[in-house]
Amino acid sequence: MSRLNFATSVAFAIASLHSFVSATSSELSRRSDQVVLSTSNISVSFDVPAGAKLAMPLDRQLISMSIEFCYATDFIGTPGSPNTFSKQLLQNVQDKSGLPPILRIGGNTQDIAKFCENCPVAMNSTYKAGSTEAVNVTFSKGLFKAMNENGPSNQNYIFGLNLGQDDVEIPKAELAGALKYLDQSKLIAYELGNEPDHYIWPQVNYRSPATWTMAAYVKQTLDWLPQLASGKRFQYGSSAANPATVSEFTMVQAVKWGISKIKQIKIISSHSYMGDRCTPANEALLSLETYVNHMNTVQYYSSYLGEIAAAKSIGATYHMGETNTVACHGKDGLSNTMGALLWMIDYAFYMATLGADRLFFHNGKGDFFYSMWEPVALNESYAAHINPQYYSMLFAADVVSDIKTPSIHRIAGLDTYDLAHYAIYSGSKIQKMVILNTHYHNGTTETRPAKYVDLSPVLGRNIQVKRLTSANTIAKNGTTWGGQSVNSAGKLVGEEVWEESQSGVVRMFASEAIIVKAKGR
Repeated sequence: MSRLNFATSVAFAIASLHSFVSATSSELSRRSDQVVLSTSNISVSFDVPAGAKLAMPLDRQLISMSIEFCYATDFIGTPGSPNTFSKQLLQNVQDKSGLPPILRIGGNTQDIAKFCENCPVAMNSTYKAGSTEAVNVTFSKGLFKAMNENGPSNQNYIFGLNLGQDDVEIPKAELAGALKYLDQSKLIAYELGNEPDHYIWPQVNYRSPATWTMAAYVKQTLDWLPQLASGKRFQYGSSAANPATVSEFTMVQAVKWGISKIKQIKIISSHSYMGDRCTPANEALLSLETYVNHMNTVQYYSSYLGEIAAAKSIGATYHMGETNTVACHGKDGLSNTMGALLWMIDYAFYMATLGADRLFFHNGKGDFFYSMWEPVALNESYAAHINPQYYSMLFAADVVSDIKTPSIHRIAGLDTYDLAHYAIYSGSKIQKMVILNTHYHNGTTETRPAKYVDLSPVLGRNIQVKRLTSANTIAKNGTTWGGQSVNSAGKLVGEEVWEESQSGVVRMFASEAIIVKAKGR
């Protein structure tokens, strides 16, 4: 994508800085534990009208959720018994943006699931010892009834069907059940199969390596999709192959093999994890510092431009349909931290600037360390709770909350390894700035680096700021969003705070994110 080379002002107004420090002395005293080790002075200056022309649509459900199929009722609940914790957390997002995140019910276990209309429980899952992904799943009409009843009023879904078992009668039965019992107005799309590029892996073993290719996948779906439900919307692809590697399982290749002939395809989906802990060797390569480096995120996900373009070439929406920090359920101390939260926001907003419509961050129960929240108590000492990642959806909801048709542009000329800048527009007018200070700070010393950011060139001197913060990059709890936090019932508590500055200057500590707008806008 073409980018303008924006000029970055290097001059910083000393008078403005003094005015800012004086105006915020009370805030400094309230946060006396945050001793400033070093400062950087940054002026946010760029061509605002040119940015508006390059801005891409910003979807109100940009940060959405994928739920491992076998855990659907843990998150949603069952008929007559909703998970009130989950419902409240989803409602919080709807209260801000008008829409809750879309829930994709899918993942590895959608390819072992089977519909049993009158089975006595909504979902029955069987696990092997030591495994937290089911090896057998049956679900009844009760799952669909729970999906109808248990979410916020505007709750929508993507529902995964079974391709893995290579028997078209299985997804036919699943779809027949959905058409009978599920309110179709709640369906964004159905999805046939999960990560077909992995079907030949020995631990999966759904297809023969000798015959399973992208051409074979397209051929099978060309045959199956018209049989399933003429006119129904489908999300297609769900391949985990990284476009930067050598793989034929890309959406660029799928378009070449003729998927535009399948009229049911309305959404193209990729899956992506920037790292994995599926083997000890791969886990040893992981570090949180890699994730909070903004330029690493930009470099890694710029490779999806071709996938996005392939979707748009056939008139389809583009989803990153399953994603998160670390494949194989995330890593404790990395995936459930403030740093991972900042990475999620940065990643989602960057993908939006490339033309992606939505991202679905994956969730499960127990050892799924990257989940937005733990949906149920696992034992007496491990209650249902949120992880820092949950705040990503509240942050994104506040970005779009009062803008009818928001759009977003990355101010690439200002970005560094630890600073990301996104301009939010309504038409040709800039409405807000989103800035992330992803500088790694592990909290082992009493000092914490800070940056002073002057936004007066684009938003004026009278500004309001909402701050996402925690103690440090590795914090697993204690996150606040605009002074508020989430309690054990899933409700936002505390007084919402929009800080004010009359100088246009904002102080940002390491590992914080802010939304900034002109006062009164």
